[in-house]
Amino acid sequence: MNSGDRYKITSEDYADIMLEDGITSPNGQPIPGVSNLEINREISVAYIPVENMTLESMNQFGYYSVPGCFGLLSAETNPYRPVNRSVEIANYRGKGVLLGFVDTGIDYLHPAFRNADNTSRIVSLWDQSLYSEDRYPQYFYYGTEFTREEINNALANEDPMSVVPVKDDIGHGTVMAGVACGNINENIPFKGVAYEAELIVVKLKPPKDYLKKIYLIPDGIPCYQENDIIAGVEYIRRVARDLRKPVVFCLGLGNNIADHAGLRIGSRFYARIGEAAGQVFVTAAGNEANRKNHYFNDIPKEVPSDYVELHVGAQNPGFMMQFWGVSPNFYWIDVYMPDGEFLMRIPPNEGQTLREERQNSMVISDSLINIPSHHHQAIVFRLEKPVMGIWTFMVFGAIEDLEKKVHFWLSLHNFLPEDTYFIKPNNYTTVVGPANVLGILTVSNYDSLTGDLDLYSSRGFTASEFPKPDIVAPGVNMTAPFPNNEYVSVTGTSVAAAYAAGVAAAVLQWGIVEGKAPYLNTPHIKRIFEESAIRDKERSYPNESWGYGILNIEGIASFLAAVYSK
Repeated sequence: MNSGDRYKITSEDYADIMLEDGITSPNGQPIPGVSNLEINREISVAYIPVENMTLESMNQFGYYSVPGCFGLLSAETNPYRPVNRSVEIANYRGKGVLLGFVDTGIDYLHPAFRNADNTSRIVSLWDQSLYSEDRYPQYFYYGTEFTREEINNALANEDPMSVVPVKDDIGHGTVMAGVACGNINENIPFKGVAYEAELIVVKLKPPKDYLKKIYLIPDGIPCYQENDIIAGVEYIRRVARDLRKPVVFCLGLGNNIADHAGLRIGSRFYARIGEAAGQVFVTAAGNEANRKNHYFNDIPKEVPSDYVELHVGAQNPGFMMQFWGVSPNFYWIDVYMPDGEFLMRIPPNEGQTLREERQNSMVISDSLINIPSHHHQAIVFRLEKPVMGIWTFMVFGAIEDLEKKVHFWLSLHNFLPEDTYFIKPNNYTTVVGPANVLGILTVSNYDSLTGDLDLYSSRGFTASEFPKPDIVAPGVNMTAPFPNNEYVSVTGTSVAAAYAAGVAAAVLQWGIVEGKAPYLNTPHIKRIFEESAIRDKERSYPNESWGYGILNIEGIASFLAAVYSK
């Protein structure tokens, strides 16, 4: 890409298609007007005229190539309540370590992110949403990058926004950064986990309208494009490399219209990043348990079919749903409307898009078989203006004597209209993408005051039956900085992930900065957290709800002394 084509990155007239492994055109077919942005040697984004995005786009370009829309993984924000749950690992506070956040931005004016001399702890800030002629990060071609020097100049200015006009209008990014590494505030009281770490921050731009329409996401709900998140992570990686410092990546975003097996382009990229020494990738498991948006059944061999019932409320504008049929069987699905009228039959045909319209409702299905996930079968549904009542999806296996395990997932609860839920939901396999990938640290949340798992904390395992989540950390009514010099109480797995990221930064200070274990990476941190975790003797581990147990600060310090210090 060159500077003349950079307008396509943010233009609503161009759609984004993710590519990897050196492929330079969508589906191997040249399309007039295509420009490519190379994020790194493995991943690029093609920008094609938006009129090329049709009802068949997911089949035309590939299941993993159409960017997903990711939502925020905090469940609740309330006025501040004085609860002090600050911790330290043997006096390690993240000194010499970077914490990277790709999120809603940060309130850089907040005292939680300033040094004692009023300088900033933020070493670099990329606002993807702020247009500039030539201030974008090298080779990314969009947004505006601000250096530490510029942020310091803003802090010293009577009108800081005239120097660095970056805000966190939602507050989620400020909360994440604050829990992980906010400064001590004795008056609250408050203390981030790794309050001597430094920050790299990416503020994501909003998604394009065409993508929100594909995923039927309501207006006013924060969501972000998968390729922008990938670019943000790559930006953090480059800044940390140039500074030659270890870094913890922390992601508090997720997607439920995903394979739940960790095989999307971004998921695999994050796992590769986490393999490098001095790099740890932490993400939130999601808040989708007890939302009634997952269905699962292991259909007995002697039973030919399964009836999946979905309740749809009145005046529902539409939503997304995904079917996942476990191999080696293949599956047919018959769709019935609430009045019992047969609507459509979906056979196990690769690359087939079907569309049926009845009673002012439209159902579109994309069938996918040859996707790189053990050849499981997927069907992605769009239900537009569905009539009120109970819809029925009759599922039956093509081969009677093979097992028939089937999943359905609705969109993140953030994106779902009210009164949309499965009649017989299942709370497990609700860990969202990208948290299903094995190579990153996946964190669920619990209440450290009561010892109870949060009601909405997503449960495992993955669709491929690998253990997730990895660990459980405090994430209920946690004190956190908020824009405009405020503090709030927040709940959600994103908060727990930020807490765990701060702990990881403290361990990297011990291992990388002080040279006691210079090879530490995500798998090492996972092992340290898992082996030192607090486990209940009444549960088996790894546990679908609790992972390998509760993050144990004292246990981590003891484990480091016993195992890594020899």
